[in-house]
Amino acid sequence: MASVKGANITNMDATPVVKVSSENAGGKLRVFHDTYEASSLASGSDITIARIPINATIHDVIIKADALAGSSTLTVGDSGDVDRYLTAVGTWNVAGQSQSMLAGSSTGAPTPPVTGLGYRTTAETDIIITTGGATISNTIYSWVIYSVE
Repeated sequence: MASVKGANITNMDATPVVKVSSENAGGKLRVFHDTYEASSLASGSDITIARIPINATIHDVIIKADALAGSSTLTVGDSGDVDRYLTAVGTWNVAGQSQSMLAGSSTGAPTPPVTGLGYRTTAETDIIITTGGATISNTIYSWVIYSVE
């Protein structure tokens, strides 16, 4: 049996100590929460759900929705990458479905690789949901969890 350490603990235990970014150890998480009530919103529409400050590190993006439409999809990204945080998986046809960068999908659908986990903004950044597949109606809830130190 081995006793090993993660990268940040290794840095903290080094002599001399290697400073660990406060976003990785001891930082404060912030949350940007929003809701949007869709009413016959066309496929291909964008919904801005958060405005994140410069030099923020994204730790999770979560979306939850009422039943939107049988073949609807939602992706979450920013101006640099339309699906940086969540790619379109499954459909949003049942109330209470959710998707998270960390937890995956409430439907059990496989979670694709997440390129935005730990992404650090280089400018003030809007987080954007893009609709697809169908015209949607109903409520979308969103949470963006990030740190700025």
